Amino acid sequence: MKWLKQRFIGGRIVKTGVAVFLTALICQLFNLPVVFAVITAIVTIEPTAADSIRKGLIRFPASAIGASIAMLATFLLCDHAITYTISAVLTIWICYKLKLEAGMLVATLTAVAMIPGADDHFLLEFIKRLGTTGIGILTSTLVNFVLMPPKYKSQIIEFLYLAQSDVTKILTERMNELLDQKPSALNLESASNQLRSQLDRAETFCRYQLQEWHYHSYKREEMNEVQMYQKKIYLLRQLSYHLSNLVTLPTDEIPEWSIEEKKAVRTLISQLNNRIIRSDEQEPVDPAALAMLRSALKGETDEDELPAKSYIYFELLSIHALLRKRKSFVAVPSVKPGEL
Repeated sequence: MKWLKQRFIGGRIVKTGVAVFLTALICQLFNLPVVFAVITAIVTIEPTAADSIRKGLIRFPASAIGASIAMLATFLLCDHAITYTISAVLTIWICYKLKLEAGMLVATLTAVAMIPGADDHFLLEFIKRLGTTGIGILTSTLVNFVLMPPKYKSQIIEFLYLAQSDVTKILTERMNELLDQKPSALNLESASNQLRSQLDRAETFCRYQLQEWHYHSYKREEMNEVQMYQKKIYLLRQLSYHLSNLVTLPTDEIPEWSIEEKKAVRTLISQLNNRIIRSDEQEPVDPAALAMLRSALKGETDEDELPAKSYIYFELLSIHALLRKRKSFVAVPSVKPGEL
């Protein structure tokens, strides 16, 4: 199964295939309609077992609502275009009012799929179609829970690596623009948005992994590893805020730089980038460069607005402070699987 997952298809596709097979087999054994049960099994496969169980408890009552509305509309209006419209709209509206949004799609599919072929035995049809929906939901949930519990470590590491690379790239390119007195390039704003997206994805996969461990065994070392990833994400997110401030710095006041200032800033940027990439190492930062930046900021706090150069120095010193105090500053709440 591991070879199949790595070389041919992903784990979620395998789970979907198994859920479809089992759902169809069960429906055929009990002589129940197969098609809609299979559709339900397909759309209810979730990234984690926790999501499957949580949403399954919402989807079944939502489907019961959709089935009831469809049967009532069919009884009153027969099989017409307006019947499908009323069934779909009322199902969506009631699910929304009852805060059953997670089951809205399945409930709406249940409602419209029940209308074709409905005969005079509306109660029997209601029970039969709702039963097939329940089989699809239950089967996909059990398959998601038992088969191939997902491990998100590789995805988390990949997005963290891309985020670190983007942080250093944005910092270097933006400071080169400022030192060379060039306008900000549009690609840096795009890179900044991409950075936030990568951090969001990494954070989502961390959450998925913690949720999965709520229902499966895990090692303490694995838990510590995920919490370390969370801290890195938190640090990179804090850095991204300061990078965004530098990227969006107004260009109407372009500062002038001396040769010494350019040399000090470029030295500092190189050392900060090394600290970002080598998160476990604390390479010394040039004290002369730091002293020059701090000296330039003295007396500026009394001004109504910082000059552009002082504003840039402030952001660079803030980035340095984040990286220097990473262990004491980066303190995200410790979350255990049972607390999710």
